[in-house]
Amino acid sequence: MTATIKRWSARPLARDSSHPLEGDVCATMWPTRTLAERERWFDELYVWTEGFQASTTQRARIQVAALDHALRMLECESADSVAVTLSFGTVERHMDAIIRRLQLYPLVSHRLVVILRGVADRVRSQYRIRALIDYLRSGQITVGYRVSAPRVTMEIRALDLVQPEFAKVLAPASDREEFWKDFVSEARVAGIVPQSLIVAGLETERQLELARQAGIRFGQGNAVRPSFQPPQTRERRGGARDMPDPPTRSPFL
Repeated sequence: MTATIKRWSARPLARDSSHPLEGDVCATMWPTRTLAERERWFDELYVWTEGFQASTTQRARIQVAALDHALRMLECESADSVAVTLSFGTVERHMDAIIRRLQLYPLVSHRLVVILRGVADRVRSQYRIRALIDYLRSGQITVGYRVSAPRVTMEIRALDLVQPEFAKVLAPASDREEFWKDFVSEARVAGIVPQSLIVAGLETERQLELARQAGIRFGQGNAVRPSFQPPQTRERRGGARDMPDPPTRSPFL
């Protein structure tokens, strides 16, 4: 698994350069495929931290850096379509920076997929969330939602806010067929049909079989396709003068 992960030092994220962070920002690419024909949709740039617990602000900075890295991958033609996750908090803090980065890549930004996530009750400005969603869709960028709660219906308010084209969920732990059917039924109640579900964490052939039987169309996990290390990218032509001011130094550079 280590060979599929790329690591960057978390030191640039430290508030005080004299007290650098000890830890890494890690990333891997998870292929997203249909479960029946194994047709390719996108590769998700999945990012997390090791060795430290990122604050809300640090997490937002990492996500903006990941967005920039994904756009550079598309520009370099090292990926056909890339998905990144942006939390509601990141959108509220750095919406202008997000839009400026998208505007730098007008020829490839439509090949980006944005997966939003968050708790609707904690949103301070629904206007900013909706404004970004409208901007993304005006640029033909697909918008999804990542369900983090144990039950899909617990996030109905967030789903109503985003109105996603698809939802990403973690595979149920149970191997019982009835449990998977109930899981899909609950998603329907939340307004997500099985054909619009991406189930992550499919690690066994049994899980893959249950997902297919439930009518779920897309999946991620080693049972679908193993993850791989994010491709290298090059700097944009024109150098740093073309880049908007970042919210922080990027851990990806």
